[in-house]
Amino acid sequence: MRSFLVSVFLIAFGVACVNCKPWKSKLAMSVKFKVCDESASYLAEVSNVTVTPCDKQPCTLHKGKSSTITISFTENKGVPAVNDTKAIVHGIVAGIPFPFTIDNDDGCKSGVKCPVKPGDSEVYKFTLPISSVYPSVDCVVKWELKQTSKDRKKDGKEVFCIEIPVAVK
Repeated sequence: MRSFLVSVFLIAFGVACVNCKPWKSKLAMSVKFKVCDESASYLAEVSNVTVTPCDKQPCTLHKGKSSTITISFTENKGVPAVNDTKAIVHGIVAGIPFPFTIDNDDGCKSGVKCPVKPGDSEVYKFTLPISSVYPSVDCVVKWELKQTSKDRKKDGKEVFCIEIPVAVK
């Protein structure tokens, strides 16, 4: 069974190709991440973070290319359902957060099936263009998904918040 799974993996990534032209695969890697604030009460628990392409940590985000972040999470039990979300992204350099504007900040349009109810497992996925004008720098990417609603009393509760180290080159 294990050799079957390895064969499927190799074929899927073009490694076991006969008479094929060589091509660069976009390897995905589950990366180590840090919860932004261990003492915070998030509405969900993140179980896995994947960056594509990435073959080692810190992942290199190549200028002029795109990288995809995939965040798997489960809504905590005992919290209200999340109907609307907004993604907020920062690059942290030398402890200073720099806001990163993304073209679609609605998590419900990035793979998350809203409303997210307690116990639901969801996957947030976003492809991020890395501008060629960004400086080459090692930094931490802070990715937050916040609840939004028409009821302003519920605004701003964090669904999740994670940080991952990256290198922009």
